Amino acid sequence: MDLTELSEHQKDATLSRHPWEQARLAFVYKKIKKHLIIKESPVFLDVGSGDTFVAEALLEQFPDGIFYCVDTAFTDEHIQYYSEKYQNQNIHVFNSLETAVSNIHTNIAFVLALDVMEHVADDHAFLKSIEVLNHFTNDTRFLITVPAFQSLFTNHDVVLGHYKRYTNKTLENVTKNASLETVFKGYFFTSLLFPRALIKLKESIIKPKNHTTAIAAWRGGNFITQLYKNILIFDFSVTTCLENIHLKPIGLSNYIVCKKRV
Repeated sequence: MDLTELSEHQKDATLSRHPWEQARLAFVYKKIKKHLIIKESPVFLDVGSGDTFVAEALLEQFPDGIFYCVDTAFTDEHIQYYSEKYQNQNIHVFNSLETAVSNIHTNIAFVLALDVMEHVADDHAFLKSIEVLNHFTNDTRFLITVPAFQSLFTNHDVVLGHYKRYTNKTLENVTKNASLETVFKGYFFTSLLFPRALIKLKESIIKPKNHTTAIAAWRGGNFITQLYKNILIFDFSVTTCLENIHLKPIGLSNYIVCKKRV
């Protein structure tokens, strides 16, 4: 969850995690598991980590992993809160890349930039600022996820401060310009395309007034949350199967797994 959404979420402690967040977490875990090469005490650099939900959940899957979470929106209060929360766990929080990397003393296994790049005006400079850092080897992998298709840019993007949406081609162009080599790329969450298209059509007729996001305001009970989450997990499982037979389905999100160009 973005920190802009976290403030809304914290207003009601009864709110559960949005099924999209939970399903994306399952997707990210499967991609990491597939492409992880450094498996002994892997170090993860989570850039734009938001409220550390992803790192905390992944630590359960990789209990000997070490997570360095970076978000420029972290205030001193955020850092103090998370440092106390994770003082006995392998999760460390920072508000700058340089500070985070200076605390890393071994090779990084995975760099995560999950729905972060759309928040920066200069995506090339953003990736270069990561790529030039130390502790990357030929075995280091980068996983980047972003929202897909500029034609589906809606009020949701405006509220979250998004600059753009991507296609696999535009995403790959940015990573290539940042000296990263594509290992694999694709789309996911195909089932969300039609609902987003309807929202886009509605907004073309009626100007939106909502200033919060569905993720921050999610009020579904456990049954509905689990149902939607499982639908989305089934969605990307089907997409993965299609990719395995060299088909190229599209979706509302796209991803790319990269490595440093040798």
